[in-house]
Amino acid sequence: MMQNNSLHLLEYVKEIIKSYDFPLTLRQIYYQLVAKQIIPNRQKYYMKLSRLCVIGRDEGILSEDAFADRLRQIDKPSSWLDLSSFFESVKRSYHKDKWQDQDAYIEIWTEKDALRSVLTEITYPYDVPLMVVRGQVSRTAIYESYERFEEKLNEDKDCYLYYAGDFDPSGLSIYHSLVERLKKYGAAGDYVNFERIALTPEQIERYNLPSDPGKQSDPSYKRFVLEYGDNVVELDSLPPDALRELVKKHIEEHIDNSVLAHVQKTELKEQAWLQEFIKGTGI
Repeated sequence: MMQNNSLHLLEYVKEIIKSYDFPLTLRQIYYQLVAKQIIPNRQKYYMKLSRLCVIGRDEGILSEDAFADRLRQIDKPSSWLDLSSFFESVKRSYHKDKWQDQDAYIEIWTEKDALRSVLTEITYPYDVPLMVVRGQVSRTAIYESYERFEEKLNEDKDCYLYYAGDFDPSGLSIYHSLVERLKKYGAAGDYVNFERIALTPEQIERYNLPSDPGKQSDPSYKRFVLEYGDNVVELDSLPPDALRELVKKHIEEHIDNSVLAHVQKTELKEQAWLQEFIKGTGI
């Protein structure tokens, strides 16, 4: 039987889960509890929470569907039962490029793979590319990104790269490095608008995000401490809905709604044509 303090902690977990309409990772729940000063920001409490959430699910107190593991995903090629089910997928999959007639081209970059599915809830509907860098960006990724931006600049589009990462020596270093390398790669890099939209000291203060001491082994540690102090904060600690709203805001400010409405109208016509074409196959 669980002790009262464990049951109370599970009640707090249930409250946090109920406040979101999508599954949360254990780390996201942990940071919410720390921010609310329910548990201390220490590794042993994270491990305790991990064990407790397993017990909570075993006992039926917590729902399995409330938790997400965004790092361990099954990978399988697409396949269908028959041509009919394939055509159904085709009908659902067809969408026009929402940005083809817009004045801007946007990419969202983030350091954290664990936040991919949080961000795709925004980037997918808005048809915006998402790049997960997972640390320092490779030469190949820099080259391919430069090519994309150069192509869009040649189409007379204004280009924007919005980045979200940890507030720590490595997180800042990754961002500054990718900006510098894209600018040095060629002339087009100077015309890309870069902005680090998260995490910032203002967001950390606003949301009362939990911090940890920095890693002294990090090459950028001393410079970071001189400027910001010895407190680092993970992007995962930002409430997921706040991160989504932040990304949504930066996307929407570049959308001409009248242009978008025209593209969406054309998309509906073409989807209807596709449906009639599939009907005509008799499958």
